[in-house]
Amino acid sequence: MAVPDAVNVLLRLSPGERARPGRAFLGDDELLLAPTRHGRLARFVAGTVNGLFAHLPESLGLYDPHAVSRTEAVHDPETLRIRYGDLTGLAPFVRPTGFGLHLRVDGRSEEVRLAFRSDDERAEAVSLARALRDRARAAGGDPSAFDPGGRTRPLSLDE
Repeated sequence: MAVPDAVNVLLRLSPGERARPGRAFLGDDELLLAPTRHGRLARFVAGTVNGLFAHLPESLGLYDPHAVSRTEAVHDPETLRIRYGDLTGLAPFVRPTGFGLHLRVDGRSEEVRLAFRSDDERAEAVSLARALRDRARAAGGDPSAFDPGGRTRPLSLDE
């Protein structure tokens, strides 16, 4: 399965932070992790309206919780930029609440945590992890697979 150049994710850049919707963009030299342009209040109101109308506004394209473009991500100071060569570990996993991917990055004390919420979460998690592994190896790194612990089951990247 070919990985798209952008994947909708829920970002947790540090363990004490709340997960925020956003997008992961694969660039030539680095991974861009950009939070949505919508603030907390807009996400609450849109989530309430989506819940009342059976996700009709989102399915019609009136609201996208992950709304951020590549151009916005490049210029946003909140965007986390991770050079592929700085990736030291990848942990794609499944847990009772869904699929996720943790990244260990050289120079960061905490893991970067990504979660997926789509119809094909498993494929997104595995294809993004494979793309990151391949790009990291091409950049001279060799990220190892690790088990994030807790109630998780690691996913294989070799399937």
